[in-house]
Amino acid sequence: MTSCTSTSSTSENSERRESATARQFELLVSKQNGYYYHPFLRQEPAGPAAQSYALRTLSELGRDPKTSIATADVASLRREALETSSLWGRDWLIPLRRAGADGALGKGDAADVNKTRAKGGWYVDSALGKDGDPARLGATWAALEVLDALGRLRDLPAADRTATVTWLRSLAGKSRTLDRGGALARSLQLLKEPVPAALTRIAAPRTDDFADLTPDDRATRLEDTYSYVLIQEAAGKRPAVNRQVWEPVLRDGAKTLPYEQLYRLVHVLKAAGSPKSVFAPVLKRLDDERLDDGTVRDPDAYIGNPDASLFVQRLRALAGWSRRDPALLAALEREEKSPDVSQEGAERLNRAALRKVTAGGNASEQTRQLCADPQVLPATVTEQNATQWQRTTLNCVDAGVTAGAPKTGTWSLDTPDRVVAAATVAVGLADSDRSGSIPSWITAETLKPWAQNPDRFTSVYQYALVVRAYLLGGGALDVTLREALGRGITPYKGCPGLPNLYQVGGGDTACDLKTTWSVWTLDRQLHGAMGWLPAGTPRNGK
Repeated sequence: MTSCTSTSSTSENSERRESATARQFELLVSKQNGYYYHPFLRQEPAGPAAQSYALRTLSELGRDPKTSIATADVASLRREALETSSLWGRDWLIPLRRAGADGALGKGDAADVNKTRAKGGWYVDSALGKDGDPARLGATWAALEVLDALGRLRDLPAADRTATVTWLRSLAGKSRTLDRGGALARSLQLLKEPVPAALTRIAAPRTDDFADLTPDDRATRLEDTYSYVLIQEAAGKRPAVNRQVWEPVLRDGAKTLPYEQLYRLVHVLKAAGSPKSVFAPVLKRLDDERLDDGTVRDPDAYIGNPDASLFVQRLRALAGWSRRDPALLAALEREEKSPDVSQEGAERLNRAALRKVTAGGNASEQTRQLCADPQVLPATVTEQNATQWQRTTLNCVDAGVTAGAPKTGTWSLDTPDRVVAAATVAVGLADSDRSGSIPSWITAETLKPWAQNPDRFTSVYQYALVVRAYLLGGGALDVTLREALGRGITPYKGCPGLPNLYQVGGGDTACDLKTTWSVWTLDRQLHGAMGWLPAGTPRNGK
């Protein structure tokens, strides 16, 4: 009885471990379109708006974030911000400048902001639409924030300052909505002017109906509450915020709210006097999303595609996990019904392969024609098109089509690129069940010195392909090769949240689906000898 119980427990624990490992791909589901995205995107910083709100939230919570972001990346964020809005774009860059990215904003920005000033005292930003009071007020708020951050607001000529204050005060009786009231109050606060009593009398948004609101209405209610808080803070008053409603909202949304909403909710609750413990989940999320340079990633913005999704399905197959994925299938169907869906042959084949491995069924005649089209699948493989041929052949196999054997050119195996091209041919033929067609000039003897020297290659993917080709030619896993694999592949395992995936290598620490597929396939070819496959994976392979 004890033995049976122990075995059952071990089996259940194993299943739980495998299930948790299989679920790591959930981290890569795009909130934009439902496809899986390539994990290297997780090494890229969030866009300027999201970056701004994430860093502001950290500052709000006392973290004083710092960044060592590269100059080129700062320039890219700045360019993107200013292309969106000349004034609010600069406002987004304020937290980056405060975090140490000096190139985000400079003295020239103050002059550029002042050029947007109109004679009536307001500022103009064409990105905000019509030139009415709401657009002028939004632009003026942003302009004053930027000038204040640059220490140039005090340099505003007295006549200009008076004109702006006069214009703002003229709006006080008209600004009956909370968003305009908040912008007006904050603008006056920046100019060190008192807030009119008419604004402070605007009531706090109700919360008694919050549970019945739609997600969009809840977002609007948060926006209004944030504006109400800005008004009260600008007037030197403590806002009357219902913490019993908003603290649970933060607790439930700390991991999922967009950064802008997260910042506003944190600001609301800080102003209301919520204790530090309420904000712990927010700090954990932002700490987890911070990159090595101190910037923050934004997974909500990542866009998935059929290519990444297909590699996820290939990895599931290698690990012996189910490829049933209704959400992925729904994403594919949405794209195929879209009027903007690409009709390029390679992309149509990609989608056909993804549908086959996810939903089953037989290959369509259109798919067979794609795999017979030399414009899609080259009929002759050369050093230059070997990668295109191999990737397309793999797609045809996944789509359920057996393509004809290609003609293969010859080339010397005297450089890493040429060796990789030859290995790509060998691996492509093996993965399409045509190992017998591997050209006679691609031999284990010629590949051996390359397989034993991983430092000659710029990526883990390339090296793994070469070793696979060497073994296909009859090479053996001896002590020398095992040591080389230990140097060339093993150290590159794992990324945050993706412990079983493999990094690109060559100085790139991002994890990569294609690289992981190459490593797992190699280990399966070695019957699991290197232990790179997830626990519980079938060890038999070609």
